[in-house]
Amino acid sequence: MTAMAGEGQPDLEQVGRVLEVLIERSGRQVTTLDRATGVIEPISAGLASAPFGLLPVFLVAGDTVWRDATGSGLGVELRADPQALLGHQVVSIGGPFSNVMLSVMEAIERVATPREVPAHLMLEQWQETTERLARDAAPAAAAVQVPRATSPGSRR
Repeated sequence: MTAMAGEGQPDLEQVGRVLEVLIERSGRQVTTLDRATGVIEPISAGLASAPFGLLPVFLVAGDTVWRDATGSGLGVELRADPQALLGHQVVSIGGPFSNVMLSVMEAIERVATPREVPAHLMLEQWQETTERLARDAAPAAAAVQVPRATSPGSRR
């Protein structure tokens, strides 16, 4: 089984499975804030790592880490999906698997505590991205491609 699909693009299922294992092995609980009640709610590792679950949040946060470090993104493509947990799901990722996973791991470490991965703390980047999706979406299609790095160490 390979972590790559096509021409250097990570296999979305593989990224999700690796993230799920990383979460499970960390011993941390992924949580999110229910804004209506103010209660912190646990999220399963499976839902956290699913393309229709919180994976878009983790990937957008990882994209922000990569963009801050290199000046370019990881090529995360999202599509509006009213059935998805947050209204969007991941369609594809354009950056190399190692860059994607290392950036997501760094994004997690920036918000995590020894017991918890509070995904709601990553939602600022998520909200900025979904607002851009709403502004940029054509009536016929609601997909956006976040520009990806041309090479792992490149800067613009």
